[in-house]
Amino acid sequence: LTDSIDIRKGTRRGCPLSPLLFVLTLEVLNTNIREEKEMEIKKEEYKLQAFADDLAFILEDSLESAPKLMEKIEEYGKVAGLKINKGIYKEYASKTEERVGGSFGDQGHE
Repeated sequence: LTDSIDIRKGTRRGCPLSPLLFVLTLEVLNTNIREEKEMEIKKEEYKLQAFADDLAFILEDSLESAPKLMEKIEEYGKVAGLKINKGIYKEYASKTEERVGGSFGDQGHE
């Protein structure tokens, strides 16, 4: 491997390279989530959809899997300097009476 590279500056606003770099670095998180064995959706690999900076996660047992998912997202966020905007995210539960809300925080639930 090569020596480490110190990043001192980001890309300029509007730079065509910026979205590509963002998507490439976000793929690290996406791959990590896809490979997580404790988060399943009916024994299939389909756990998330990603388009630009929008992510949709599909979990089999959301009450158990959501905290694990949030841990991975927060871990990635510390390294990448990103965080969830809890004011605009949405969560939906299907075929359950239980609420997922506590897993993602108490703001912005719908």
